[in-house]
Amino acid sequence: MSSALVVYRSHTGVTRRYGEEIAAHLKSRGLDAKVVSVGECDMTALADVDFLFLGCWTSGMFVVMQHPDGPWMSFVRDMPVVRGTAPNGTGKPKVALFTTYQLRTGSQFPKMRAALAGKVASPALELKSRNGALSDKDRRSLDEFVR
Repeated sequence: MSSALVVYRSHTGVTRRYGEEIAAHLKSRGLDAKVVSVGECDMTALADVDFLFLGCWTSGMFVVMQHPDGPWMSFVRDMPVVRGTAPNGTGKPKVALFTTYQLRTGSQFPKMRAALAGKVASPALELKSRNGALSDKDRRSLDEFVR
């Protein structure tokens, strides 16, 4: 059975809810999926999964200067280089990013990718939600991602 770890940083609970919806969908597809906050994540567990989902709420001004918040950035700084046995042939888990936002994600994903450079395989999926709900498009993207 393939496994997934969904690691999130939430400010108001919306990103946590989005991460939980991602994990629930993955479970419905037969994956062993766990959800954990950045503050509770066991760093050694990162390399033992096939799929790694990393998420953070979009911080910054409503329409400019979006970025991951400080605790998420600290988590990434402390994160080891993650090398596992993923099905993507890289020797690393297949990585996806997710975020929640109010008006725009703006530069959120580029800043998340930059922070993760050299730590994980290049993220192959980016998901975003205003309300923490998984859309039908998200479900299709997740199904394609875990094939």
